[in-house]
Parts: sequence; C-alpha cells; structure tokens
Amino acid sequence: MFGRKNEATQERDERELLERSTLLRIERFLSARSPGFIVLTSLLLLALIGFIDSITGGFAVDIFYFFPVALVTFSRGRWMGALVAGVAAIAWSAAEVFNHVTSLQSQVPYWNALTRFYAFMAVVLLIGPMRDAMVWQRELASKESEAAEHLRTLAELRDALAQTDDDDSVSERARAFSDALQAHEALDA
Repeated sequence: MFGRKNEATQERDERELLERSTLLRIERFLSARSPGFIVLTSLLLLALIGFIDSITGGFAVDIFYFFPVALVTFSRGRWMGALVAGVAAIAWSAAEVFNHVTSLQSQVPYWNALTRFYAFMAVVLLIGPMRDAMVWQRELASKESEAAEHLRTLAELRDALAQTDDDDSVSERARAFSDALQAHEALDA
C-alpha cells in the first residue's frame, strides 16, 4: 500500500510539472481552437504586420513575419505552415513594393519573395517535427495510461482472488470470481 501511495504522489507531481509547461499550455490552447480560427488569425496578423511594415518604412519589422508562420505550423502542421509561409513572403514583398524599395518591373521582389519563402519554410521544417513529436508523445502517454489502469485493475482482481484462496470458502471464491468477471466486462466496455 505504501508503494502505491508513492506512485500516486509521483504521478501527481509529474502532472503538475507538465501543467506548468508553457509550451504544453500554448499547444493545449491552440488545439482547442478550430483550424479556420488559427489560419484566419494568422492571416490577419500577417496583414497587420504588412500594414505596419508599409507605414513605418525604414523601421525593421521583418522578424515579425516569422511569428504567424510559426504559430500556424505549431498548431496545424506543416502543410498549413507552408501555405502561410507563401502568404508571408508575398506580404513582405508587397510591403517593399509599397515602400518603393523596389518595383514590380525588376526581378528583385520576385527573388526576394522566393528567398524569404525558403527562410519561412526553414521555420516550418524546424517546428513541424517538434509538433509531430508532441502529438505522438501525447497519444503514447494516453495509451500508456489506459494500459496502466487496466493493469492496476487486474492486480486488484488478483489480490482479491488470492485473498479468497486463503479463506478456502467456496462461496467466497464464487463471489470473487463473479466480481472478477463483472470487472473484466466493465473494462472491456
């Protein structure tokens, strides 16, 4: 019994540690939102960043274009991240054209857009596997938790049957066996 109390305490401490993880809290918050909401929010954020970039001119807000790409990739995966990476590259180039840094007639904005798309895709390729690993780990932990609960129930049934063996009572064994069958049926359900 003392060992089980320590295991329960350890599990509670591990859960509290996981709940304090900022990355898991952000992931939990984003996974509770619909894919459309996340994509729309990131596109609006890109529009806002592009607007601020075109208004400020020389003030460098370029690094902020990476945030919506990272947000969508982390919450919705690589393909959606690649889509937002393309939109971010186009928005950044549009802000340069609007600020008269370059013109549409030259090849510079197109090469810049392609280069920026590659930089955004690097972010997608870095964050995408991290997201996949977190999803896989969460699914694995869920399966492990179910298996552990099943094993705990079986151990309790074994202990109950072992206790009735000591009593040598036929009626007790029959009752314990029927309890075991009911518990097993409940687990299967």
